[in-house]
Amino acid sequence: MCAISGIIGKNLDFNLNKIKKIKKILNHRGPDYSGHIYTKNAILIHNRLSIIDLEKRANQPFESKNKSKILVFNGEIYNFIEIKKELKRLNLRFTTNSDTEVLLMAYEKWGIDCVNKFEGMFAFAIYDLKKKKAFFARDRFGQKPIFFWKKRNKIHFASEIKGLIAAGYSPKPNLSTWFDYLYFGATDHSRDTFFKDIFQLLPGELATYDFNKGFKIKKWYNFKKIIKKFKTKKINNIKNEITKTSYNAVRINSRSDVPISIALSGGLDSSLLMSLSYNKNFLNSKPKCYSIKFENKHSEKEYIDASTKFYNFKSNFINFRQKDFIKSIIPSIWHLESPSGGLMNSAMAKLCHAIKKDKIKVTLDGTGIDEGFGGYELHHLQYLYYLKKNKDPKFVISLKLFMKNWNIKKKAELKKINDLKKLDAKSVDGYKYVNNNILDNKFVSLNKNNIKNFKLDKLSKLDVKNSLCEYIQDTKVPRNCRLLDRVSMAFGVEMRFPFLEHSFLETGLKLDPKAYFLYGRSKSIVRETFKKIIAPKTRKAKKFTIQSPQNDWLRQEPMSSFILRLIKSDKFAQRGIFNKKKVLTAFAKFKKGNSKTSFFIWQVINTEIWFQIFIDKKFDLNKLKFKF
Repeated sequence: MCAISGIIGKNLDFNLNKIKKIKKILNHRGPDYSGHIYTKNAILIHNRLSIIDLEKRANQPFESKNKSKILVFNGEIYNFIEIKKELKRLNLRFTTNSDTEVLLMAYEKWGIDCVNKFEGMFAFAIYDLKKKKAFFARDRFGQKPIFFWKKRNKIHFASEIKGLIAAGYSPKPNLSTWFDYLYFGATDHSRDTFFKDIFQLLPGELATYDFNKGFKIKKWYNFKKIIKKFKTKKINNIKNEITKTSYNAVRINSRSDVPISIALSGGLDSSLLMSLSYNKNFLNSKPKCYSIKFENKHSEKEYIDASTKFYNFKSNFINFRQKDFIKSIIPSIWHLESPSGGLMNSAMAKLCHAIKKDKIKVTLDGTGIDEGFGGYELHHLQYLYYLKKNKDPKFVISLKLFMKNWNIKKKAELKKINDLKKLDAKSVDGYKYVNNNILDNKFVSLNKNNIKNFKLDKLSKLDVKNSLCEYIQDTKVPRNCRLLDRVSMAFGVEMRFPFLEHSFLETGLKLDPKAYFLYGRSKSIVRETFKKIIAPKTRKAKKFTIQSPQNDWLRQEPMSSFILRLIKSDKFAQRGIFNKKKVLTAFAKFKKGNSKTSFFIWQVINTEIWFQIFIDKKFDLNKLKFKF
């Protein structure tokens, strides 16, 4: 896990001060070592967080044996041991025990097709001195980031946009991307970023760049196309495949030369992760577990305690309070360089801070099962809609079980099911959290083509598998990976996601949709497959969402006054994005409890603070770091 950055172009000027500036601003991602290599047409820079092969010989930038190729790499190739064995059989010889060397040798052997061999999370750049050509790639589901800025005949790249700013980019807002976020609630859905002229590779994309042909992007992994080739399998025939792929995912994600911890919530996913690690002894010792603890009604402690007691584990509880939330908002947006995910994002930052204090560099996270096995209410609703539409006799009993496990009344549930027909491309993740009425009319008018052309969540099909695919490759997973990558790397902590291994997620999409919702429970096939190794309280728990106190805290002081100061500032009105009067009215209603969600208020906060940080340059760097 690291930071990568660099410049590719003809006859580059070597500027050591600029290189130092880039290293410094990205140091949080790789505090153990920094290095660079410059040639006539390429400058490659690396900040290292040492996880695999801690020796100096594994430092980057990493050169091939004949010095013709240079690699900078962020992430982990979890199956590097297996690939290394394959390359050894081809008479290749290695000088390190790193996955870095394996990656470069795999490229030398198989060219750009090497990415199909890799299990892991990665973003990397390889420069070929002889061919004067660069190769870039990003992992299947966007776990690791890479951004680009073209300036005349040069291409700049970096793990974070801060690296491009340090290289000379002057921040400007991309108002089209801001519109998508404010009108649809969408982020991470296109190559465009919140910064004008800065773009990213999307999940499962690679790119080549040379001075004659320019910059060309290609999709190397398309989840949607792959799953269309699968034949639907019966439940009993796929339990073994789920078991095999999940154990393998946890096994290879546990490879590390430093201790590993687990981020443990009260839900099924992280509890299963802990159980799989324990049962097969993939980790050398019982890992430390870290859990977020909110106050009173918002606590998941009873479920966490049930899971840890089941295997005689212990979790370190990290108390997250209103004051932590307040002082983390600005640093969150600085590190994310885009809208924050809200209170839970800040809480994860404090959890990673605690992990860092204990001198642990790696933590495992349970992200992936919800997205791959129907863990969200929307997907269950889609399934019920399908049964109702086709007059399936299973609809009545399925609805009763669903209502029981989601704690909802029949009338409300039938309305939700019927309302699915109204959901369209204007509804990210299936719900309209946004308040379009608070936007400036001119801002909306200037972006009317965005409304016409927006293509996410084509829920008119009301197809569970299509919706899951969009969650995995277009919406939920890329967004969650962005959020978790930035808050963990702010503290030099590597967060791994075993359940985002593609073989495991592909297995989930081979199922008949009813397998996701047996007995009215979400992720039922996972519960059934692993019922013997998951704590009964966790396995049988009714579906619940994390009830964080965000709504309450935003209504209370001092947050309420802070929000009003943002809205009432002169620059807020001058930006031409929001209708100030309507925002004030909406916020007043929110304070009185007339809104169930704080999402649109959170959008206002995020937008104004982003502009203050990156456009107004209101804060110095020392004020933009997390301080818990």
